[in-house]
Amino acid sequence: MFLPVVLMHRYGWVGFMLFSIPNVLGCAAFGYVVKTPKRSRALVQKYKTAMVFFAIATVAFLTFFIAMVANVYLNDSVIGISLWLPFCILGASASLAFLPTKCWPILAACLWVFSIYVGISFLPFEAAPIGTLPWQDAIWLLPITTFGFFLCPYLDPTFHRALQCSPSKHSFGIFGLAFIAMIGVTCTYQGSILIALGTLLGLHLALQSIFTIGAHLKEGMNIEIRNRKWRFIVLTIVACFIAVAISHRFGSASPAGNWFPEAMDDYLRFFVLYGLVFPGIVATFMLTGRAFTPLRVVLFVIVAVLSLPLLEIGYIGGQAWLSILPVVVFLTWAFADRAKGITIT
Repeated sequence: MFLPVVLMHRYGWVGFMLFSIPNVLGCAAFGYVVKTPKRSRALVQKYKTAMVFFAIATVAFLTFFIAMVANVYLNDSVIGISLWLPFCILGASASLAFLPTKCWPILAACLWVFSIYVGISFLPFEAAPIGTLPWQDAIWLLPITTFGFFLCPYLDPTFHRALQCSPSKHSFGIFGLAFIAMIGVTCTYQGSILIALGTLLGLHLALQSIFTIGAHLKEGMNIEIRNRKWRFIVLTIVACFIAVAISHRFGSASPAGNWFPEAMDDYLRFFVLYGLVFPGIVATFMLTGRAFTPLRVVLFVIVAVLSLPLLEIGYIGGQAWLSILPVVVFLTWAFADRAKGITIT
């Protein structure tokens, strides 16, 4: 719940809508597209490797975020906290991962209620900033944000677990409504978080991170076969060390509350995974039913790597229109395969 803050401060209310509308619609649509637990289990079985890497990337991303926030707000008060706090939260999350599945809806409900309480405590809504960038740039980002938010859920193992345990596909419609309220909470603290980190807000971010990391650790281990669980654990730990190292590559922010622009840019760079790489996999493999052959994987990597400079300039360099081109390439690839009679599976 930090990306909408960044987008609001860049583009005002247009940035908030850029995040919230495709995000909520993409999450809610998941249940109506996949529909049945049987189909979900088939997708997990077929694309479990991609889902495992999605879980690893998400855990690493949240570890980076925790280290980044601690680096900005807490390093002056506790020396080295931005180094050990992310791994303490990772340890707490790993403990949650061993809880029975039936406990998770209770945890989720309690955390949701607490987060709403945090939002209420920050009322009234803060006035949205005018935005540091032209709001028209947000329109250029709409294709890639829609591409990411609509397709990423199909590689998210926690979404599949939720569908497999839900009594109805309509559960995701209810989830969409609950998600709207959670996103609305960000509007109440979007100005405060860039100035200071209060105890209540810090607890909100920490608990949300612990819950999400724990869920991805749990499902990442669940979908790996028994003799490969250790590979998942090792890769996750390595990814988290790399993420924490990235968060410290520009040193500590001083004085407290001073956000390095470079750190914020690194935060946005992580969304290349969720705006291009993972939705690209869904578009070119899952939607077309194509197998992960060596040739297709190499072609995918080449297209993704060539797209990185475009997204760097689009996200960071102020030329947002360039972010459309990778989306056009991947969608053209996907529709070309479908035109050859490939079945969506």
